[in-house]
Amino acid sequence: MKKTFLFLAAVILLAACHDKVQNKYMSCIPVYTDYETFRQPAPFLAPQAITKEGNIYIKDQYLFVVEPDAGIHFIDNSNPSSPANLGFLNLIGCTGMSIKDNRLYANSFIDLVVFDISSITAPVEVARLKDLFPQAVPVIEMEKNYPVAAIDKNLGVVTSWKYEQVKEEVNSVPFWNNCPMCLDNITVTSFESQNSTSSGTGTAGSMARFTIINNFLYVMDYGQLKPIDISNPLVPVAATPIDTWRQVETLFPHNDYIFMGTTSGMLIYNTVNPAAPQYVSSVNHTTACDPVVVQDNYCYVTIRTGTTCMGELNQLDVIDISDITNPTVVKSFQMTNPHGLGIDGSTLFICDGTDGLKVFNAADPTTCGDNLIKRFKDIEATDVIPYNNTAIVIGEDGIRQYDYSDLENLQLLSSFNF
Repeated sequence: MKKTFLFLAAVILLAACHDKVQNKYMSCIPVYTDYETFRQPAPFLAPQAITKEGNIYIKDQYLFVVEPDAGIHFIDNSNPSSPANLGFLNLIGCTGMSIKDNRLYANSFIDLVVFDISSITAPVEVARLKDLFPQAVPVIEMEKNYPVAAIDKNLGVVTSWKYEQVKEEVNSVPFWNNCPMCLDNITVTSFESQNSTSSGTGTAGSMARFTIINNFLYVMDYGQLKPIDISNPLVPVAATPIDTWRQVETLFPHNDYIFMGTTSGMLIYNTVNPAAPQYVSSVNHTTACDPVVVQDNYCYVTIRTGTTCMGELNQLDVIDISDITNPTVVKSFQMTNPHGLGIDGSTLFICDGTDGLKVFNAADPTTCGDNLIKRFKDIEATDVIPYNNTAIVIGEDGIRQYDYSDLENLQLLSSFNF
């Protein structure tokens, strides 16, 4: 009996000597900026080259192009045939924006920042809501499918990543205790709709997560809709966030409703109480990405594959919303890989990925997908704003503007590449 005990003890001791292994793997390591430095007013710089596609926004004669995580390009578009780059608002962590009157609202990673743009080439920060988006971190490069190292907010704001090999000594049993892909989830917030609701607001593309209805700014932050009272833009007040129970990607305002494109369908909320929007109805589909635009009694929704949203559909859905409590898909049309879209009167624009920009006659919404007017294949289009007979289109390689005042003779007005 004594020999048996000694043998077991030796086995246990031997195992203990070999229960450590060195684990090596690539990881996303946070790079911090201290809070004081991070919250210094954003400088307005000389015109910069646009190097990456982001949200587009038009207000009066000015076009704004968000360069994700970097800032906002200001462009004088009074002559779409010859747009003039005015300068660059170097707002770190910016991925979305909206404008009402002379106030520009944009995110800067964890904060919401308000700028006075009365002087278009000299924007001035006038207010800041700190920590409104506490989970926001820089977008991680899609090809860097690495685990994210733990974030210590005491060190400051995560403003970039570095990708490094990590070595650590871990217990070999059980292995899942140190699985590098089993780290706590980090939310990579990317705020990204063609929307215009009052004379004082501008118009965004269909991929936006910022929108304004009357005196409230609404921002989609991961699984929450965040209403902000901007009746006094110098003192914006955040209301209680609304859990949307779906992964919302885009916001589009129509009258007093918010139409939300999600990975599993479209949601409709009312703003009877602007500080607390309420669910009205929804349309479901299989998992896919789906920006939304609305005109009169119809919604137009594109659904596509090839994204983090997964899914197997590439199509345009036309939805009858004459009964807002019971939206109904009346027709679906096959597409190549549709992204953003826009509607102006009887003209529907769809950014169909590698198939370019497609222009349809939507006089009858239920047959619009069968009535192709024109296809422009020289741009891998991702979003569009139809505005004053000019279609402003952004893609992976640049921005194009097209005159659609004569649908029988659509003309390219200008282009510049990234």
